[in-house]
Amino acid sequence: MKRFATYGIRECARIGALVLLLVGGIVSECAARNYLRFNADFSYARDMMRSGVGPSFIEELTPEQAQEWVGSGRTESLKGSNGFAPALGFGYRYMHNLFLLDLGLGVEYRYCMNQPYDIADAQLGAIDTQRLPYIGHHYWTDRTMKCEHLGVTLPVMFGAEIKKIYFMAGVKAGLELWGSSKERGNYTMQAEYERYMNILVNIPGHDIVEKDPYVGALVNNSSIQWNIRACAEVGYCLGGAEANPYSTKMEPRYYVGAFVEYGFMGTSGAYLPLLAGVRVTALLSLPEPQECKCYNW
Repeated sequence: MKRFATYGIRECARIGALVLLLVGGIVSECAARNYLRFNADFSYARDMMRSGVGPSFIEELTPEQAQEWVGSGRTESLKGSNGFAPALGFGYRYMHNLFLLDLGLGVEYRYCMNQPYDIADAQLGAIDTQRLPYIGHHYWTDRTMKCEHLGVTLPVMFGAEIKKIYFMAGVKAGLELWGSSKERGNYTMQAEYERYMNILVNIPGHDIVEKDPYVGALVNNSSIQWNIRACAEVGYCLGGAEANPYSTKMEPRYYVGAFVEYGFMGTSGAYLPLLAGVRVTALLSLPEPQECKCYNW
């Protein structure tokens, strides 16, 4: 019985090997090709929100904390954002029949003009210079924030190329090595006195001001922050050398495509980007002088 079982296993292994050889005859190893990839991107950019920063409700802030919050340029979400993001990258592309695999490294600069939400805060139990109690109402309004980000990106993309049309999807890790933000807006302070039965406004001598312009501090990130993006790309092969498994030259191919990237997670304090733009790609085929191992059936 053991001999029969061993014989059966060997026969199954032989049949499996024969199937692999038959598949190899249809899908030849020569269909595989390796390329160096170079790309240049230019895209419309938005900072959607800042990941995991700040309290759930801005009313929890004291005026001092709110002022520090404004000066630091931190915010949980944004009501508007517009900018641009040029990038350069290089890497490796593997092609096997229709299948594509992209790995690489890129350098990205992102500039966004953001519009954070206004901040309103009530300060209870305040005492003025005359030792009179009052409730302070603080407002930071008309806020605009100029943000710059410089970092590297690490993409992993899979896809296919069919008759010069290609499409790819995957993920990209963004590592922000440097960033800065500068905020402008208006600060308003009002005082509510119980004895006066109304709210006093615009008394600069008592620091009660109305729409006093301010400029927040410029902030440089000293720690590396990261974000993860979902990516998709579709485009067209403009021309160049066809994949030739017998060639020993670095032959170029050129592509143009459109892409979109959506940041969905990141470290606390990292801005999550939304990018949509155009990508120009050049491929240089890597020489493969070794003998072609094809099976002809």
